[in-house]
Amino acid sequence: MKDIFKSDKVKDLSNSLLKEIVYKNSTNDVVTLANVDGDINFIIDNDCEVNLSILLLPITNNDKKIFNLNFDLHQHSKLTLNIANLSNVSCDDNITINLIEEGSSIEFYSSTILNKNTEKNSIIKVVHLAKNTTSNIKAYEVLKDTSKGFIRCISDIRQGSSSSEAHQELRLLVLDKNAKANSDPVLLIDENDIVASHANAIGMLDPDQIFYLESRGLSKTVAQELIINGYFEPVFIGCENEEIEIYLKEILKGMN
Repeated sequence: MKDIFKSDKVKDLSNSLLKEIVYKNSTNDVVTLANVDGDINFIIDNDCEVNLSILLLPITNNDKKIFNLNFDLHQHSKLTLNIANLSNVSCDDNITINLIEEGSSIEFYSSTILNKNTEKNSIIKVVHLAKNTTSNIKAYEVLKDTSKGFIRCISDIRQGSSSSEAHQELRLLVLDKNAKANSDPVLLIDENDIVASHANAIGMLDPDQIFYLESRGLSKTVAQELIINGYFEPVFIGCENEEIEIYLKEILKGMN
């Protein structure tokens, strides 16, 4: 793994997973995943504000990967979670976020790119278990070649979670006619005093965007790269490390 990931602010789990990561203080953190898969449990303690970036990086073999990531948020904790799936193999990522105690909240942003014949399936589930909890989920996928992608997002608001909010937005961008995309937004509501919404879109690249960028002197290839980079920019910025950002953009460029 690159030397840029060898720092106190990066947990390089590319070759050896931790079963549990506990945050007892507010912090910014980066976690890298690659050659090994499995389960990780993240615990966010009371009153902590955690800005966490998780990077799924290319691996050295063609084995399918399965990641099960569980997050438990306690009283008045806040998690800003940014995920970039830049893996070069098929993978499933199952993400469960439990808003266990009052005042806990999650801001979630994920971006995934699929190329060649890879298949990537994401299940994102947020469970509201206490009052005054908040979730805002945004998940994006870019599909190329003959790839297949699927996102299911579940906002589960349990009885007793009054004055809570749950929002989700799913966007899948299909760049080639043989790529297949599917999504499934789900709202499960067992409480009256809540606010919930979802948005869902699957579509091709907007030709007007390409035309505008070409009219400014960019080639079609560069214009497409610029648009795709925009989907990943929030994750790159969230890492708060310019060297990591440059490295990730090089990976992304190789997958365009």
